[in-house]
Amino acid sequence: MLDPHLAAIEDWLAAEPQLTALAILGRLTERHPDQFGPRQHSIVQRLLRGLRTKPAQQITAALPPTRPPRAVDGSGYAGPDPTTAPASEFGNILR
Repeated sequence: MLDPHLAAIEDWLAAEPQLTALAILGRLTERHPDQFGPRQHSIVQRLLRGLRTKPAQQITAALPPTRPPRAVDGSGYAGPDPTTAPASEFGNILR
Protein backbone atom coordinates (compact mmCIF):
# COMPACT_ATOMS: atom_id res chain seq x y z
CA MET A 1 0.00 0.00 0.00
CA LEU A 2 2.79 2.42 0.85
CA ASP A 3 5.29 1.23 -1.78
CA PRO A 4 4.18 3.70 -4.47
CA HIS A 5 4.58 6.55 -1.96
CA LEU A 6 7.87 5.44 -0.39
CA ALA A 7 10.03 7.91 -2.34
CA ALA A 8 7.84 10.84 -1.27
CA ILE A 9 7.87 9.69 2.38
CA GLU A 10 11.67 9.36 2.33
CA ASP A 11 11.96 12.86 0.83
CA TRP A 12 9.72 14.27 3.57
CA LEU A 13 11.82 12.57 6.24
CA ALA A 14 15.06 13.81 4.70
CA ALA A 15 13.75 17.38 4.84
CA GLU A 16 12.08 17.01 8.25
CA PRO A 17 13.47 14.02 10.22
CA GLN A 18 11.20 14.71 13.21
CA LEU A 19 7.99 14.04 11.24
CA THR A 20 5.59 11.72 13.01
CA ALA A 21 3.55 8.93 11.48
CA LEU A 22 0.45 11.05 12.03
CA ALA A 23 1.93 13.98 10.09
CA ILE A 24 2.99 11.69 7.24
CA LEU A 25 -0.45 10.10 7.19
CA GLY A 26 -1.99 13.59 7.03
CA ARG A 27 0.10 14.42 3.97
CA LEU A 28 -0.82 11.12 2.32
CA THR A 29 -4.51 11.70 3.10
CA GLU A 30 -4.37 15.17 1.51
CA ARG A 31 -2.87 13.72 -1.68
CA HIS A 32 -4.94 10.51 -1.81
CA PRO A 33 -8.07 10.77 0.37
CA ASP A 34 -9.56 7.69 -1.29
CA GLN A 35 -6.58 5.54 -0.14
CA PHE A 36 -5.57 6.94 3.24
CA GLY A 37 -7.30 7.75 6.49
CA PRO A 38 -7.01 7.10 10.25
CA ARG A 39 -7.14 3.32 9.74
CA GLN A 40 -3.71 3.36 8.04
CA HIS A 41 -1.97 5.00 11.00
CA SER A 42 -0.38 1.78 12.29
CA ILE A 43 0.87 0.87 8.81
CA VAL A 44 2.61 4.23 8.52
CA GLN A 45 4.02 3.80 12.05
CA ARG A 46 5.57 0.45 11.14
CA LEU A 47 7.08 1.87 7.96
CA LEU A 48 8.46 4.87 9.82
CA ARG A 49 9.98 2.65 12.52
CA GLY A 50 11.68 0.58 9.83
CA LEU A 51 12.97 3.62 7.97
CA ARG A 52 14.42 5.12 11.13
CA THR A 53 16.00 1.85 12.28
CA LYS A 54 17.75 1.14 8.98
CA PRO A 55 20.35 3.98 9.21
CA ALA A 56 21.20 3.04 12.80
CA GLN A 57 21.78 -0.58 11.79
CA GLN A 58 24.01 0.51 8.90
CA ILE A 59 26.10 2.69 11.24
CA THR A 60 26.40 -0.08 13.81
CA ALA A 61 27.49 -2.60 11.17
CA ALA A 62 30.23 -0.22 9.97
CA LEU A 63 31.76 0.25 13.44
CA PRO A 64 34.94 -1.65 14.32
CA PRO A 65 34.60 -4.50 16.85
CA THR A 66 34.68 -3.44 20.47
CA ARG A 67 37.40 -4.28 22.98
CA PRO A 68 36.79 -6.71 25.81
CA PRO A 69 35.53 -5.06 29.01
CA ARG A 70 38.04 -3.59 31.44
CA ALA A 71 37.97 -1.98 34.85
CA VAL A 72 35.45 0.87 34.67
CA ASP A 73 36.31 2.83 37.77
CA GLY A 74 39.97 3.34 36.85
CA SER A 75 41.16 1.29 39.82
CA GLY A 76 43.29 -0.90 37.60
CA TYR A 77 41.98 -4.00 39.37
CA ALA A 78 42.62 -6.93 37.04
CA GLY A 79 41.11 -9.72 39.13
CA PRO A 80 42.51 -12.03 41.80
CA ASP A 81 46.24 -12.72 41.88
CA PRO A 82 46.79 -16.34 40.85
CA THR A 83 49.95 -16.56 42.98
CA THR A 84 48.11 -15.99 46.27
CA ALA A 85 46.22 -18.65 48.19
CA PRO A 86 42.43 -18.79 47.84
CA ALA A 87 40.35 -17.37 50.69
CA SER A 88 39.26 -20.85 51.78
CA GLU A 89 42.86 -21.66 52.85
CA PHE A 90 42.96 -18.59 55.10
CA GLY A 91 40.03 -20.00 57.06
CA ASN A 92 42.25 -22.76 58.45
CA ILE A 93 44.87 -20.26 59.59
CA LEU A 94 42.40 -18.13 61.52
CA ARG A 95 40.88 -21.01 63.52
